[in-house]
Amino acid sequence: MILTERGERVRSKSEKILADFFYRNRIPYKYECPLYLKNFGMVYPDFTFLSAKTGQEIYWEHDGRMDDPVYAQSAVKKIYAYEENDIYPGERLILTYETEKTVLNMQIVERLVHKYLEEYTV
Repeated sequence: MILTERGERVRSKSEKILADFFYRNRIPYKYECPLYLKNFGMVYPDFTFLSAKTGQEIYWEHDGRMDDPVYAQSAVKKIYAYEENDIYPGERLILTYETEKTVLNMQIVERLVHKYLEEYTV
């Protein structure tokens, strides 16, 4: 486990980078808040945000080991489960990916924040 600037424990360096970015930019979030997906079970999205505009939760999943076939298959199954529960990428589900050779791109993270979490940006 890795400690964030906010003092919480996260599972990976990329989750720390994301958590620290949200914290520094005053974007309120919950880390690994339980969410029940019908016909799938309990999941723990990496980050959950509450939209003040819509009152809906927005989920951020960072899939950090997409070069591992077993991990990637599990990630795809989880994305399908979100979709089966009317939580779609590009609407209420934000997805970032990473492999050993392709790391988290903070410019893309910033663009995603501006697009989907605009109420928290200046």
